[in-house]
Amino acid sequence: MESEKRNRGVAIMAVLALIGLASSLARAGDLAEGTEINAANWEQMKGQSYEGKTIESMVPEAIQKAVREYGLKITLRHSEPATLANHITEATAKYSSQVKYDPTTRKVSGWVAGTPFPDGKAIEAAPPEQGGDMVLYNVALAGVNVGDNTNCYGPYATLQIDPKKGVERVQGASASYFRVKGRTTGGPTQVGDDPNQLKIQVIVFDSPYDIAGLGIYRKIYDDGRVDDIYAYVKSVRRIRRLSGGSWMDTLAGTDILNDDTYSFEAHPTWYPRNELKGKRWMLWPVHSPAIDKHDLDQVLDYKNAPYWNPINNAWEPREVYEVEVTTPDGHPYGKKTIYVDVEIPRALLDVAYTRSGELWRVIYSMIGPEPTKPGEGGPAAYQLYNFGAWDFLKAHGNYMDCGRWDTNVPLRYEDITPRLLSEAANGKRLGLNPQFGKGP
Repeated sequence: MESEKRNRGVAIMAVLALIGLASSLARAGDLAEGTEINAANWEQMKGQSYEGKTIESMVPEAIQKAVREYGLKITLRHSEPATLANHITEATAKYSSQVKYDPTTRKVSGWVAGTPFPDGKAIEAAPPEQGGDMVLYNVALAGVNVGDNTNCYGPYATLQIDPKKGVERVQGASASYFRVKGRTTGGPTQVGDDPNQLKIQVIVFDSPYDIAGLGIYRKIYDDGRVDDIYAYVKSVRRIRRLSGGSWMDTLAGTDILNDDTYSFEAHPTWYPRNELKGKRWMLWPVHSPAIDKHDLDQVLDYKNAPYWNPINNAWEPREVYEVEVTTPDGHPYGKKTIYVDVEIPRALLDVAYTRSGELWRVIYSMIGPEPTKPGEGGPAAYQLYNFGAWDFLKAHGNYMDCGRWDTNVPLRYEDITPRLLSEAANGKRLGLNPQFGKGP
């Protein structure tokens, strides 16, 4: 008996050793960090491995198309665990246990601040349509994960791009984001007088003159109500409230819908079904180099065809949730596939299809660490570094850039009103101390 036990033990150790050897050999055959994957070497590289996974398995088909046909370049970086600032992790630990998902109404109760569903095992154990809702609630309720107030300044906020001819138009703009509910950086977790108002988002153009004031002022709620969206009507010099269906309209003449903002900006119940297809690994820029004041050619290759590719990013293996979103009647898209980082509740990639299933658009959000402000403590949080859209059917693209992000700026609830649109029409910019770089 003792001999048999020893033999079994030796056999088990041998198997474990072989597994370890196989893993080591796989790593030994990995591509090196810094390797560039591009159109010229895609066929050669797609079967190669990186951190034990093949390149092809980590690049969604829409991004493969961008590499093969539009010259997107992927530079490899070793993966790094995500870290969130103390004020975010503390809020999640304090409040997430009281959050409840109702499968009948598909709504959430008990959320105060932080990530509502941090337990990945619970998400995966739920029926796929419920797990998909939970993933998107993480994005909708906690997805910015930087600060309660954020201003984006830039001299070239939006570029309209023809992939054959180049940059068609540069629209100067700025943006402001104000969290009304779920605040974590000091003071009350909620301000204002509506218990279900989640945040306010303002995106407004101030140049050229003919579009000054164009943009949206958007009140976003957490109870399933459609957004209250306001726009400045230049011809009558008045601010008007838009219809309830505006959440699926085009954002200020771009190739981006309002619910595409930051790759997902909507309430999960607006869609008939959000099915969690599972988890997968995806190459994506999540630890991009810090961006302060910069020129546009540091982040976008607008001087070379197709003029819309983001640059100077390092792509690392990230584990993501893949959620297939079925759109309602009247929505321009037939369906969307949204990729959400498992560690950071951010939508990284939104791939939109026509009702016949043809690939239509890619809306991407590339992120990187944002140093915490004095008094916040903890490691870096994450901020949006590159945001853009490629419309493959129309052969057109957009890139939205900020000269600088300022987080946790001293904004008050009463400062963020629709009048910001009319002020922009008269030449005033959002923000306290804009800094600009050079663009086309």
